[in-house]
Amino acid sequence: MICRFALSIAMAMGLAVCGAAQGQSNSEIYARACREAVGPIPEFSCADGVSVPVTVDGAPVSAPKPGMDCDRPALLNNGEGSDGQCVPNSRILSLSTTRLQAAVMCRQKRIRSADSMEFDEIDVIAHNPATGATCWFQAGGPSGLVNGARAPSPTGATGGGYWRAPEAVAQEGCGRCHDSGPFMFSPFVGQVWRVMPSDPFGPYYHVDPASFGFAVWPTEQLAPRDNACLGCHRIGTGETCRSLTQWMTGRAIPEAADAWARRYPGSHAMPPGLDVTQATWANVYAQAVDELLSCCRKPDQAACNREKAEKRAD
Repeated sequence: MICRFALSIAMAMGLAVCGAAQGQSNSEIYARACREAVGPIPEFSCADGVSVPVTVDGAPVSAPKPGMDCDRPALLNNGEGSDGQCVPNSRILSLSTTRLQAAVMCRQKRIRSADSMEFDEIDVIAHNPATGATCWFQAGGPSGLVNGARAPSPTGATGGGYWRAPEAVAQEGCGRCHDSGPFMFSPFVGQVWRVMPSDPFGPYYHVDPASFGFAVWPTEQLAPRDNACLGCHRIGTGETCRSLTQWMTGRAIPEAADAWARRYPGSHAMPPGLDVTQATWANVYAQAVDELLSCCRKPDQAACNREKAEKRAD
């Protein structure tokens, strides 16, 4: 039954998933679909990634403490049992090629040494900018620590025991924050944005060959005309509308923000690289933010131009 359903989805997507799906695990089915829709992802080492800085009042933290505040805390809650939102030594790595965009986050939720290859979670986002096809892989998380010294290919034949099952990854709901596109800017990640791929206006959809749960993640956008914020990126109808817009524009303060992060310009992450006064910022962007928040509250207003992100044929 799963195979027949996967085949119908695959035919609609132009993928030959079920032809080899008989007897395969869900991880193998998903890996194959992603390999065909997005491209093969190589094995990698988190050691090759760039460490995401943690600073307080602009100075690097030499002796981090559990529960500390910092300039640019991670916006994704690290959860119960973590050392808070200001844990150093997470690493970001790009595996992008001429065909695919792929970003790896080797995430630390507990304080460890800078050279430790033990991580609480490793996340991979893989995206085909030509079609919008996007795949999500995760290791660690609820299953415990994961060694990032040599991570197997998530689209390969031997990585199934390392990577979580696709239905478990889908249940994590990553796409509810990544609603505007596959790669989301935050003050934390923005510190190493130079190594991140970016596709702010490209087509976007989630590969879901056997209805694992990815397809229900939001890919709608709000596009009011002549809005100053939309010159750089889209605004999604998921978590972007609930908290991200407010955190990025000083309307709300994220957890673990220190004094620097609570006052301008630290309280305003958009647009990146601010070099204007707060009064000038408000004159240029405040009305645009008000309009977006109004659309978030009532997205069916005609002026909000609610529409689904485009999906293109390869």
